[in-house]
Amino acid sequence: MRLNNLQAEWARLLIGSLADAGVSDVVISPGSRSTPLVLAATAHPGLNCFNLIDERSAAYFALGQARVTGRPSLLLATSGTAGANYFPAVVEAGVAHIPLLVLTADRPVELVHCGANQTIDQLRLFGSHARDFFDLGAPDPSPRALRAIRRLAAQAVFASRTPRAGAVHLNARLAKPLEPGVATSSEEQQLAAQVDELLRRGAPRAHAPRRLPQASDVAELAKACRSTERGVIVCGPAPMAQANHRSLIAELGRRTGFPILREAASQVRFCAELDEVATSDAFGTLLADPEFRERAKPALVIQIGHGPTAGPWGSYVAAGEGAHWVLGPDGWHDAESTATHLLAADLDVSLALLTSRLPASPRSSEWTALWISGERAAQLAIDQELDAAGPELTEGGIARQLVSKLPAGSLLAVGNSLPIREVNTFGQSTAGDLRVWSQRGASGIDGVVSGVFGAATRWRHRVALLIGDVSFLHDLSGLYAARAVGVAVVIVVVQNQGGRIFEQLPVAQHPAVNDATIEHWTTPHALGFSHVAAMYGFDYQRVERVETLDQALTKGFNAAGVTLIEAVVPPHGAAEQSRRLQERVAKALAEDVTE
Repeated sequence: MRLNNLQAEWARLLIGSLADAGVSDVVISPGSRSTPLVLAATAHPGLNCFNLIDERSAAYFALGQARVTGRPSLLLATSGTAGANYFPAVVEAGVAHIPLLVLTADRPVELVHCGANQTIDQLRLFGSHARDFFDLGAPDPSPRALRAIRRLAAQAVFASRTPRAGAVHLNARLAKPLEPGVATSSEEQQLAAQVDELLRRGAPRAHAPRRLPQASDVAELAKACRSTERGVIVCGPAPMAQANHRSLIAELGRRTGFPILREAASQVRFCAELDEVATSDAFGTLLADPEFRERAKPALVIQIGHGPTAGPWGSYVAAGEGAHWVLGPDGWHDAESTATHLLAADLDVSLALLTSRLPASPRSSEWTALWISGERAAQLAIDQELDAAGPELTEGGIARQLVSKLPAGSLLAVGNSLPIREVNTFGQSTAGDLRVWSQRGASGIDGVVSGVFGAATRWRHRVALLIGDVSFLHDLSGLYAARAVGVAVVIVVVQNQGGRIFEQLPVAQHPAVNDATIEHWTTPHALGFSHVAAMYGFDYQRVERVETLDQALTKGFNAAGVTLIEAVVPPHGAAEQSRRLQERVAKALAEDVTE
């Protein structure tokens, strides 16, 4: 006997159990096969539902939310290729350790492998990039099967968060009719009552363990810190939650006397907690200088989480002759294969135990002085390079201006490729307290706009995005998500007519590459963005000078809704600025040594 309300009640139980297990945001892609699931999600009082047309955009939007909240958002798609469009974001979730849930509706088994329309093999659709896969099968009204759905929902949420956060895929087979039927028979009413009772009891609560370091391992690292002066603490791109560890990282720097090398996306640059310890924001620029790199060769490297993305870091750490400790619970972050120790434990516990084993009095040394003087020389050179540009915009000047103009408490989002490098080099730590949002897992240029709007739905203050023109063009469909955002969002698109990062890579100097063939990498487009802004109803301004950018930023940060600023710079300016800056840094370092 077919129960008219089976799929609707089954979907209500599944969605309600996911909500009980910690899901609060659902991002819905349009489609028919997922109808029972969509109806259940939109009817649930504890869920916030967002509708996005483009599945790829929807996936990055959900990922952007999870980067802010630390909780998995739920993606909901129909059958066929819809779910396949989630793939890039699933990859990013796995590499960046961001929790994400993907629920795909599927056709019943009798429609598989027979040429049925909109039917593909959806089992383990994301392969090894998903942390786990749950084949939910077709709805089953038996009491044991219903209890299992509640349990599987809790398992899926748990698997997305621990032991390593990432995407988890659930696949549900649903048959027509997809719309809910009225419960008229006693069996149908009994099913509804069973679901009510299961939801009243709630989903199982999963309690994740803390990952604690061995006391002997912490003691070994503490001994290494005490026995050498030539150590560095390096902080690469990190989840936004790393801001909670700022004071612990600062205390480690204070007690060891080691300089803290911090990238913009590390969550420890734009804050006051590290003001009283030795830091280097320009370490990537410093280490590009061969003489400084040789003088600053470390005997001990303490890496907090992911390694930095600064180009010279690889050769620097590879040339080190001492120990290289990697601290962090979520993976083996050792791109140069130079790590000698991995302390795979919760970071706050490791840092607290480590600092407790170090002398409380700060230590100063010639080594620390070397880094302090080097940082001072590099920042002087950076200031001189920006001053030399005068009133005209440059990539570095845009990054400096945006960071310095952002009000405290804002979210700074940075696109990949050239923008993140420019913020790393030119973004001053004197800015107010900021969190940094970036997609530095797989580091693709895709989905950045969508991800930022997702983040903006869960951030209560202003949001600013610095993005390159090619990355912006790559995610134009993500602008549709702006309608879900209730805070001011300022998007600064660096308009340099293409992907100019390639002009700073070895390919640009290869004999086989000329002005014509380099365009296969730089992809100049000759497009402007005023019509895009008009289409979505954004405030828009095209700027070419420092003064007008300043005015546009002021207006944008004080406006409601989305402001799109097209900041125009010379196409080859970034490469030329990078070359000039490195020359200035080399000169400043040489003068500093002779003084």
